[in-house]
Amino acid sequence: MKAANKAIGVISAALAATLGASQCLADYEQGDFVLRIGWGYVDPSDDSDLLDINGVGQLPDTRVYVDTGDSATITATWLFADHFGLGLLAAVPFEHDLEVSGLPDPVNPGARLGKVDLGDLEHLPPTLTVQWFPVCKESWVQPYVGFGVNFTTFMDEDISSVAQSYFEDVLGAVSNADLNLDDSWGLAGELGVDIMFGRDSNWLFNAAVWYLDIDTDAKIYFRNDQGFTTRISTDVDVDPWVYSVGLGYKF
Repeated sequence: MKAANKAIGVISAALAATLGASQCLADYEQGDFVLRIGWGYVDPSDDSDLLDINGVGQLPDTRVYVDTGDSATITATWLFADHFGLGLLAAVPFEHDLEVSGLPDPVNPGARLGKVDLGDLEHLPPTLTVQWFPVCKESWVQPYVGFGVNFTTFMDEDISSVAQSYFEDVLGAVSNADLNLDDSWGLAGELGVDIMFGRDSNWLFNAAVWYLDIDTDAKIYFRNDQGFTTRISTDVDVDPWVYSVGLGYKF
């Protein structure tokens, strides 16, 4: 959260300074298209419900954690009117490690384990926003704010060897465990700034921060030693802050 406040503060300061500036240097108007390539850092504000095992019920004091991830990002803006554009966030898949805490300790009855490696996954968070560019359309500094919708799809979900051993030793798993996270739809907000490199340049520097509402149902399946399928499920709120810096070009 401190990183989010700092990033928002920097971009807001650029916005305030630009709104107070009187000199306009470069065109930035209806019909323009801006393509940006950079690097993004995903910092989940994660939370989850208790883990629930079919036939057993919820496990007290358990939760799932989603670690940070980073990857290359691609963002684009088409200005359909002066001061207004459609923005798209895309990326190379982000990879995240998963952890779980609160599992019963098989060695000390009544005790709980701390964080245990659960596995890893990749996700793609394409996000479409309507953006507002508040300064004069010819300004060489173009801060913007956007609101829209996010779709997140999860892929390559894997269970760690640590978690697999736990399922075998404690829950009687006789097959490899499968992890599945449902796709998610949610709202999204962004704050960013484009800074042109000069009066006659179409090249620019970009910095942006997004907040994405990502909620998913996570399920783990394996066949147990009684011949039935065990299912462990929980709702996970990923809800990440995404920070991105990069270079762009205005067409």
